[in-house]
Amino acid sequence: MKTDFTMNLISILFCLLTSTMIIYSSLINLFEPKLPHILSQIFRFGKFGAKAKSKLVMEVPKSWFKHFYICAFIEFTYLIWLVTMVYLFHMKVPSYVRFLLDCLCGTERIAFVPKHKVFIATCLMTIQVYRRLYDTQKISVFGNNSKLNLTHYVIGLIHYPGVILAILSEAPLFANSPSTIAEAPINLLSTTLSDKIAVLIFWLAWKHQFICTKILANLRKDKNGNTVNSEYKLPQGDWFDYLTAPHQTTEIVMYCCITWILWSNITWFFIFTWVLANQIETILLSHWWYQEKFEDFPKTRKALIPFLY
Repeated sequence: MKTDFTMNLISILFCLLTSTMIIYSSLINLFEPKLPHILSQIFRFGKFGAKAKSKLVMEVPKSWFKHFYICAFIEFTYLIWLVTMVYLFHMKVPSYVRFLLDCLCGTERIAFVPKHKVFIATCLMTIQVYRRLYDTQKISVFGNNSKLNLTHYVIGLIHYPGVILAILSEAPLFANSPSTIAEAPINLLSTTLSDKIAVLIFWLAWKHQFICTKILANLRKDKNGNTVNSEYKLPQGDWFDYLTAPHQTTEIVMYCCITWILWSNITWFFIFTWVLANQIETILLSHWWYQEKFEDFPKTRKALIPFLY
């Protein structure tokens, strides 16, 4: 089936999400007392959710956060299978996959990222999604009354399909590419030193995100691992000694590593800027909330950069 779409709808979507986040968060951070309360409720969620509720804003339990990773598990299982079959076993890219990429990312896509970099990025994102599924199902404890705005829920469901499309949209064989890239066999031994450093940093961030997730969950559990409360407490230990929300800071670090590996992938850049804008705002809101909530909040604990800010 022939298509002639030229617009990259995935880039446009995540550009709009990023722009909206930057504008909206700036208004909330600087002028929230002067804004209509409904705007705060639409933007805020979880522990720093708006206190007064409007029936005009639809909310769902924050525990529905689990749905993001149930869906992502299925999606990334298919992705890792597809990339493995195409790059390692020379399977032809399915026509429906190419048609979907052409419709959502345009037909004029060009791949400059080598196959081994695409494969490494796919593996890293897959193990991240798999572990986050485990986190949300087996470790994290969600507050009974904690809510998530329906808009956030929908965007959360969109995020990981967007990640997959961004990776594939400018991957060799999935897009047009120079013959030196398209015809070259995949060689994982050809990874550069910078790629190896990116993988190492990704692994360190991945490990500490897991540790910090367990620290947060244990605040609501007894010594036997049973959930005993849903109250918010001040977390201590590991990277919490330096940052307010290291589990979210590590998310930024991991996406930075993927961005470095997929450096020539323009579509991925829009995914990264969205993650950066979203996570930074969430980190700032968490930092301000903890400072207001806990009188013993350590003054040395920073929001974004250890020891600095």
